[in-house]
Amino acid sequence: MEPKTGLLIWWILTMILGMTCRPTDRTVTLQNNRKCDVIHRIDVTKHRMKVLLNTFNIINKNPGPWMEPISELDLKNLTHKEKLHKAQCGLHYMEQAVEMIRKHQDDLHAPVTHIPNSIATDLDRTRECVKHAIGHCKNKTKPEFSYPHTYERKQWGGTVLNISVDFLDELVKVIEHEMSKSHKSNNHSINTA
Repeated sequence: MEPKTGLLIWWILTMILGMTCRPTDRTVTLQNNRKCDVIHRIDVTKHRMKVLLNTFNIINKNPGPWMEPISELDLKNLTHKEKLHKAQCGLHYMEQAVEMIRKHQDDLHAPVTHIPNSIATDLDRTRECVKHAIGHCKNKTKPEFSYPHTYERKQWGGTVLNISVDFLDELVKVIEHEMSKSHKSNNHSINTA
């Protein structure tokens, strides 16, 4: 193969990749006409949850994992449609679970606010942004925790925070996939018009 031919093939492949892997618009418009970058919003929340998890583990001396599954925050091994349905409900669950963990921690430790109230605001903003990207939750489930023992509370809390970080990682993939699908369908409708 001649160098010019190889260069032409390389250029064509680069152009094809550039057209198919183009970044999509990640912003959604909220009710009050504010814009929200969904992926950035999730990333900010994920970072705050990681910091919260590290602080939780330091204060509670790494209590270890909770043995019962928390399926509301598990998006793995599901179809894309199931993930879309479960994603918004998972954010509701996470928001309420973090509030329960905050109350547990206030009962166990001096209320130096190990879990700041601002995390609830952050989760609420993320949930609102995601709602406009993928839809509403129809079957909200509340976290229930009836175990009175301190160690079990610590285990459950640490596990919820840890799984929440994984959930937010998976949520980014779900949203990116959904937005790329809508971007492709918009391009298709523009091309066929």
